[in-house]
Formats: sequence, C-alpha cells, structure tokens
Amino acid sequence: MQNEIKTESAVFSANGQIQNMGWSRKPVFNFDKALCSRRFTLCERDSYMISNSEVSIYLSVEKKGLTACVTAIVADHINATIDSCTRKKYMSLSGPDMPCSSKNGDVTFTDTRVGMNFSNTALRRYIRCEFVNFCRDKNLYINISLEDTIDESLNALIPLKESRKDFYLKRFMPAMRASGIVRCGGAEYTLNAEDTYAFLDWQRYSTRDKSYYHALYANVFLDDSRQFALCLAGGLGNTSMGSENCYFLDGKVYKFASIKAEGNEEKPDKPWYFTAGSSAMDIQFRPQIKSGRLMYKKCGNKTVIFGKIYGYIKQLETEKILIDAIPAHLEFMLT
Repeated sequence: MQNEIKTESAVFSANGQIQNMGWSRKPVFNFDKALCSRRFTLCERDSYMISNSEVSIYLSVEKKGLTACVTAIVADHINATIDSCTRKKYMSLSGPDMPCSSKNGDVTFTDTRVGMNFSNTALRRYIRCEFVNFCRDKNLYINISLEDTIDESLNALIPLKESRKDFYLKRFMPAMRASGIVRCGGAEYTLNAEDTYAFLDWQRYSTRDKSYYHALYANVFLDDSRQFALCLAGGLGNTSMGSENCYFLDGKVYKFASIKAEGNEEKPDKPWYFTAGSSAMDIQFRPQIKSGRLMYKKCGNKTVIFGKIYGYIKQLETEKILIDAIPAHLEFMLT
C-alpha cells in the first residue's frame, strides 16, 4: 500500500535511520544531511531537462564523497546531433555546496573549463553555464529562466536496505516554462516559454550496493493546452510504501502503485515496454533514429536516450490518455 505523506516530515531520526517512508504531492521531506549515517557514500544530484521540438538540454551537477561532477548534453532533434561532456574534479574540503532542499539554495560548479550555476528565487529558477571547449572545439553558453506553472510535484522517500540507513530521496518537478538562449558552437537556440518546457530531477541517496536504475520521462503540453508529464522509474529499493511512478495531468499528480518495465540497458536502440496492473497503462518507448543516427549519449555513469512514447494510460475513475508520438527520454544509471 502506497503511503502518502501529507505533513512535514524529517527524513532521518536522531540515530540516522530513515523514517516515514512514502510519497507526497509537496516537498515535505526535510533532509538534514548532518544526520545521514552514510555521508561517505551520499550522492547529491540536481538535474534539469529543458526541451522543445528543436533541442533538448540536459544539465546535471553531482557531488559524491570527495568527487564533484558536471554533465551537459545538447541534442539537436532537427539535425540529429548530440554534443556532450562530463567533467569531474576531486576535492578535499571544497566543492559544490549542494542544498538540503529542492525549494531553495544555489548550486555552482567551476573548474578551468566550465562554470555552471543553478539559482533559485521565490519566483523563478535560473540556469547559467559557460563551457569552454565543450565538445569538438565548440564552446557552450546557456542563460535560461524557468517559471513554475503547477503546485504539485512528486516527492518520494524509499528505503534501499533493511538497515534503513541506505535511502533514496527524490523530487520530480515538471511543467516549468523555459525561456532564454543556448549557443553551442555555431548553433544558436532561442527558447520561448510558449513551447519550451523543463523539469527538475532532485536526488539525494546513499547505497553501498551497485545496481542499474532506469527512468522514463516525458514533459509536454497536450494539444498545446493540457499539461502532461510522466515519470516511470525502477531498480532501486523497496517501493511498497512509495515510488516515483506517476503521471501529471493538468497540474495534478496521479500515482501508480507498481509498474513492470521490460527492456535491455545494453541495447540502447531497442524499445522499452512499461505496463501497470489491471490495464492501467501500456506504453512503449521507441528510441529516436534519424538519418541513421541513434539519439543517445553515455556520460559518466549515466546513459540518456531520446525518443517517443506510444500507448495509453487509463486508471480507475480517470479519463483515458492516448499517447501517440509524445517526445520522451530514457535514462540508465549505475549507482
């Protein structure tokens, strides 16, 4: 039985064990990393995906132990090209100060080639990046503003081991309108709030076991008016009380108790299939292949594949959503 948390809740007890596992429509989980018993294996990651019909931009800053990592991917859907780069640096006491909340706090990564900053005010979020020699002698420049359009988000706290000291905490915040400019080499992309959408994938987790994590995301407006987003993920932890699996329609989040995912991480050109019990969902993800090129990139421990989804969603007492060639992307990660 999925456990919906409706009030403010601390992630850790005084002895460092996670408590009140489940999911929420609001960011109610208070994360105090000073109480985390697994600080040496703690991974803190803030990731954004900004997309329209022309281009998708994936940006991520991560801190794990004494390593900091920044990743940028620019996928041009018209010309079927992908540029990407991942930079790592090893720290002593310095490095990006990752916030304990997804609601506020800035993230900054800098080294000799790249400066990336995610900032957050009461009204907007901002993304700025300057990346010298980003990919194939191209420089990357990004200046983007994000505006929230819905109040709900998907928040989940999942135990990863019986000890209740290994955990996975996530906030999936879709349906942000994006505007700004992206320059990558000689290409320039102007992002307009009318047709460019973004989401935040905020993750904090700690595990000593290696495992494959997969997640399918979509974030669009149906018929140019109805907001729709999808997050189907698995591979980590005990999801009996709470999971990431959900969809959004017109600003409201709807949960799946469980899903079945079928695919092969080692064959990025092959489709994936996602189903839910009692015929609540049947979705196929097809990778995008254009001009003979598969639209995917492997960066560090993560693989990102761009494509489209087909099928339907029909839960009890909800309308049926037909999904026909909706842009989406699939992520694989080795934790």
